[in-house]
Amino acid sequence: MILEFQQRSISRFSQPVKNHAFLLRCKPYENINQNMVSFNAVVSGCDTMIAQKDSFGNGVVFSNINDFHDIFSVETSGVVEVFDNKKDTSLNPIFRYPSPLCILDNEMSLFALSFKDSDIKKTVKNLCDAVNRKMKYQSGTTCISTTSLDAFKLGSGVCQDYSHVLIALLRSLQIPARYVAGYVKGLSVSHAWTEVFYDGFWHGLDATENSSQLDGYIKIAIGRDASDCPLNRGIFVGNVTETVEIEINVKEL
Repeated sequence: MILEFQQRSISRFSQPVKNHAFLLRCKPYENINQNMVSFNAVVSGCDTMIAQKDSFGNGVVFSNINDFHDIFSVETSGVVEVFDNKKDTSLNPIFRYPSPLCILDNEMSLFALSFKDSDIKKTVKNLCDAVNRKMKYQSGTTCISTTSLDAFKLGSGVCQDYSHVLIALLRSLQIPARYVAGYVKGLSVSHAWTEVFYDGFWHGLDATENSSQLDGYIKIAIGRDASDCPLNRGIFVGNVTETVEIEINVKEL
């Protein structure tokens, strides 16, 4: 499958800021089952950016804007090819263990155990079903620093929280799981889902939609949880409020 994407984000500051250093995870992730055919990025007020990869293999670009500005806009576009018949078999043991935003208590551990099956594939499906039933999609009840434990107790959240809860439950059963941030055909904002390692390779799973059919999904970044792969992070000089507008479009070619 070949997918084309356009992404535009605009940050508006209540008054001008300066010395703005930023780091963007905006390039499609590259591995055996996803190939970046083309990519372009334009950042307002910035002519030169440095590109490299972080410790998880995510493509990052970073730079700084020294002049005063009250708008920070990022426009990216590109084409990726997704190979459904190719399997990612590389496993870093770090994805077996709790992480800053994927933690749990005894109640969550017992919850996970109640859905365990002798067939690991059924266990994974059972847990995805259970998370989807338990959680209610509701924005405003959580924030970017909400842990899986807090979201589980609330029983509500957004896609980030669904993924964090599922990851924590899977890891409690010694099943490696990792967080994925990216774009999805039909969604105008970024999305988060989960990848689970069993039968020798990674399988994609979207607890928010309770689906393992991830056609039209573009992987941008992976990590232990969302704290490892924010798509836009920066610091600047200025005591301001910031509002962000995001628009994403993905289509199949």
